[in-house]
Amino acid sequence: MGRHAHSADLTGVNDAGHRGSIIARGNALPRDPPPILADMPARPRRPPKQRPPDPDRVGATRRLFLAVPLPDPLRHHITTLIDSLAAEGWPIRWVNPVGAHLTLHFLGETAPEHGELLRLGLSGTVGRHARFDLESAQLGVFPGLDRPRILWLGLTGPLQKLVNLRDDLVSPLHQLGFAIERGPFRPHITLGRVRDGAPPDLPVAIQKRLAIEAMESLSAIALPVAEVVLYQSMLSSDGARYVALARFPLAADAPRHDG
Repeated sequence: MGRHAHSADLTGVNDAGHRGSIIARGNALPRDPPPILADMPARPRRPPKQRPPDPDRVGATRRLFLAVPLPDPLRHHITTLIDSLAAEGWPIRWVNPVGAHLTLHFLGETAPEHGELLRLGLSGTVGRHARFDLESAQLGVFPGLDRPRILWLGLTGPLQKLVNLRDDLVSPLHQLGFAIERGPFRPHITLGRVRDGAPPDLPVAIQKRLAIEAMESLSAIALPVAEVVLYQSMLSSDGARYVALARFPLAADAPRHDG
């Protein structure tokens, strides 16, 4: 081989199919140029966005719960409380007073046929209880003042009647296939939930504010317990919206017992 064998001007075809010149030096002549991005790590794929399930889809489950609705005067009271507390600037996700309620049982994702059975199977149980009245009370937190996660408005009055009503619903709910537990129940109306990553001084700030509210003695607003409502929670980017699917009235008078 001649002295110019180590340098050659070769005519080749590039990836686009056009003829061009490739300068190769040395004995080994690469057939194709190395890809420029061959050694760069692949960009991780973003997880797909999770959209709320379409409640109108055939066979779609429904997110259901049982609750006592609130009268307008109590909603106005809650609105005033939340506006005042929100002015503190705490990292808390406040509820929309329009959808505030007194939860009895959360049922979770429910098949359409079970929802229809609920509509048919709870009226007798609720109707065995006579109507009664509660009143709003002081503010509180769950699980405790040293680690507040939920801010709530307490209730006062014949609370045992509410507990009895709630407990009486457990048996028919079990018969319909719902895993409901008879756990401790502290009647309350949720006002807001503390966001993750809250500053360490938040518990002290909340304690001071609750102490002030306790000394000022909040107004007592009536909450008539006259019906239990089966609600559907519809989630969206704007928050939850609650739709009443069925209403179960309590008895207007105390039930009679034949003897």
